Order: sequence, then structure tokens, then C-alpha cells
Amino acid sequence: MTSRSRGTWRIVAALLCLGVGGFFGAPAAQAAAAVDEVVEKVEATCAQTQDLSARFQQKATNRTLNEDRDASGVFLAKRPGKMRWEYQKPEPRLFVTDGKTLWDYSPADKQVRVQEIAQALTSRVPMSFLAGDCTLRRDFDISLVENAATRSDPRIRILDLRPKRPEAGIARMFLEVSVKGYMVEKTTVLDAYGNTTVIALTNLKLNPGLSDDQFQFTPPAGVRVVAPDKP
Repeated sequence: MTSRSRGTWRIVAALLCLGVGGFFGAPAAQAAAAVDEVVEKVEATCAQTQDLSARFQQKATNRTLNEDRDASGVFLAKRPGKMRWEYQKPEPRLFVTDGKTLWDYSPADKQVRVQEIAQALTSRVPMSFLAGDCTLRRDFDISLVENAATRSDPRIRILDLRPKRPEAGIARMFLEVSVKGYMVEKTTVLDAYGNTTVIALTNLKLNPGLSDDQFQFTPPAGVRVVAPDKP
């Protein structure tokens, strides 16, 4: 699986549930009560969501190479286990799964990689959310970020999530939550090397009634089909 596809899948958990540094803490009792309330409401929104659609803006930063990559496109998801991640810029690229098979289609290369979704994912967290499990506290220790920006904007809350057990590609994750509907509008994922992937969602629609056909893929004529070897 390519580095780009791995970067895509490690943030699915945050998207479906729904800068770093210089943070100031609230009093412990107050902070604990506040974070519990936010988490419970985010989990409730997640549990009530059967499908969703959104536009996304993505920025991936490679710390070692000192390189930023911007991308944008459309994200669709439907339970149980279906997802469509369609990059439109900087070049077309499609990741789509029906819950069993993952297609990774590059029009520029005229090639599609096909593999079982369980083989493609190095972390169990994304599939657990796709399947409808919205229990954040089982997998993460969670705190509420308090800084000048969050105090000046009562419309948002920021959750700081740290995996309780090692998770491939996820060392720490921040969820920016709108208090209107308690939907996740921005996600920041940090890996063990300090690389970050930030995704901002717009035009987010919950339960629009997506068709199963949107999570199927038939290779166009002339496209080479590649099936990676199983480990």
C-alpha cells in the first residue's frame, strides 16, 4: 500500500466519529466534567449517523523532508463498512470500499490496486468506526484543549486523543468539534515521527441517504488491475 493511502486510512476513525503546543489547562474537576460532556455528545452524534458526505481540504506535512502536500476532494461514508475518498486536487485519485474490498484507482497511471480491506488497514480503529462502534474512550485517553483560541471562540471544542495501545500511524489526534450538532469539523493526526495530517471538512451532511452503488468500483477499459501479495 502506498504512503498516501496509509495516510488516508489512519484518519478515517476521526472522520467517522463524528496547532499543537502551548496549551493551558483548566482546573482539573472543571476540565474532567467538560471533556466528559463533549465526548458523550460526539459519540451520540456518531451513533446516530448512518451515512455522511463532505468536502475536505487536506494538508500532509512530512517533517523529515520538510515538505507539505495539499489536497482536496469529496468524502462519503456509509455503515457498515463503506467509504469513498475521492481526491480531485492536485490530481484525481480514488479510494473506495464496499466494506470487504478496497479499490485504489489512479487515472494518471491507468491502474487500480485491489485488496481485502482487512489487509489494507494496519490499524483496527478505522474499521471499528466504520462498523458503527463510537466508543472513543475504549481506545483513547482524552482531554480537552484549553488555549487562547478556544476560549475566544465558544463555537468550538478541541479534544486531544492519545491511543491507550500502540496504533499504526496514530501517536496523537486532535478533533475540532462544533458545539452546533457536535460534529467533527477538523482533524489533526500526528504519527510517531512528528508528521502531521490535517483535514478540514466543509458542506458536511449527516444521513443524506447515500446509495450503495457509490461504494462500488468497476475498472474502466484499459485500466490495469493489480492485486498485492498477501502477507
